[in-house]
Amino acid sequence: MRDVFLTLVLVGFLPVGLKRPYIGALMFAVISLANPHRFTWGFAYSMPWAVAYAAVTMIGMAFTKERVVGDSIRRYMPMLIYLAWMLVTSIFAFEKQAAMDRWLDVMKVHLMCLVTLCLLTDWRRVRQLVWVAVCCIGFFGLKGGIFTIAEGGDYLVWGPPNSAIQDNNHLAVALVMMLPMMYWLFTQARKPWLKGLIGFSALMTAASIFGSHSRSAFLGIAAVAAFLVLKSKHKLSLGLLAVIVGMLSTSLMPQQYWNRMSTIETYQEDASAMGRINVWNTAINIANDRVTGAGFEYYTPQVFKRYAPNPADIHSSHSIYFQALGEHGWIGLLLFAYIWVYVWLRCRRVIKLADASEEGRAQALLARMIQVSLVGFAVGGAFVNIGNWDMVYYLAVAALGTTRIIDIQVATRNVVQSRSRSIRQPELASQAEASAQAMVSTPGMRSR
Repeated sequence: MRDVFLTLVLVGFLPVGLKRPYIGALMFAVISLANPHRFTWGFAYSMPWAVAYAAVTMIGMAFTKERVVGDSIRRYMPMLIYLAWMLVTSIFAFEKQAAMDRWLDVMKVHLMCLVTLCLLTDWRRVRQLVWVAVCCIGFFGLKGGIFTIAEGGDYLVWGPPNSAIQDNNHLAVALVMMLPMMYWLFTQARKPWLKGLIGFSALMTAASIFGSHSRSAFLGIAAVAAFLVLKSKHKLSLGLLAVIVGMLSTSLMPQQYWNRMSTIETYQEDASAMGRINVWNTAINIANDRVTGAGFEYYTPQVFKRYAPNPADIHSSHSIYFQALGEHGWIGLLLFAYIWVYVWLRCRRVIKLADASEEGRAQALLARMIQVSLVGFAVGGAFVNIGNWDMVYYLAVAALGTTRIIDIQVATRNVVQSRSRSIRQPELASQAEASAQAMVSTPGMRSR
């Protein structure tokens, strides 16, 4: 029954995505992030839904005028350079075939993120993307929180099957990143019932994070809570709320949870922690020996025998930083770090230039909350390998799309100001208007 229902829904939206490619991009995000087909047990489970929506979206984009291609490529360039370097490291990888297969998967992520950015032509579409993306991940926080409370925190909370966040640690860090975005959704909701639903979902997400028994998420949520209070205008009230929610959530957890958290201080006695340190040293040794790193999927006995301090202790990287370092070398790590510095600075630009209107305040707050999410990614991601996860790049796309809108608004304001002085300074006004018009009249750019 689930297969039939899901198939009818997804097949029914295919022509909509063809006619309105932005809807196709949103549907692709739903499939990529929420993996709804993985909750079926029949023919729908393995259907190539993502490929189908990618195809109709790109075909539809070729025929729509509501797109911004050149500007989007320019803004997405740091990610494209990193993707190109990944191709180089894959060519010289230890496991060439596995590395190339993995590169293709990562390429698809960036391709659809770029397509989505091309279709972000106005603020309404940015808002829709954020709502869809956060709700896709927030669903697992709501579901996991209810499960944690019902079971008294005795069992781990897992993510969608066969996804980048299936592992309990990966899901927990993902949910940490979603908490500030849920705060933004809460501020944007107008109907009381919707505000209540979002608030309840955020509380359940916090419970789900603790229910994952993830030490990386424990550190991540502490960092996000502190930075969220710092970025908010309501520091006292939000700080008290964070403390209350933290106390309520932790009071639900059994003794085994606290036993696991205590190993953060005594990591030398924890086999899992020492396994991480072993693979981190392996990544450093590989990067020091090979400019291109080892390439994707290098976690084999042969490679560990050559580079690992303990060749018998084979693990994946367990860190976004050492994932980039071991797989793509020091150059790869620098490119990876630059991406997030670049996104952070785009958010700062939005915060600085957004006007005082209701829309401007919403744009500035979104930029702040994306920054808070990046803090969760930076801290929690230090212990899990989600460096190529779709969601964090969708946040980057939302930041870049908002920056473009702000840039256009600033250029338009400059035109108006220049026109007001046009009687005394005609040449200056003409130059400013021409500059602004060049940005606003990008081929295919429309405002709804």
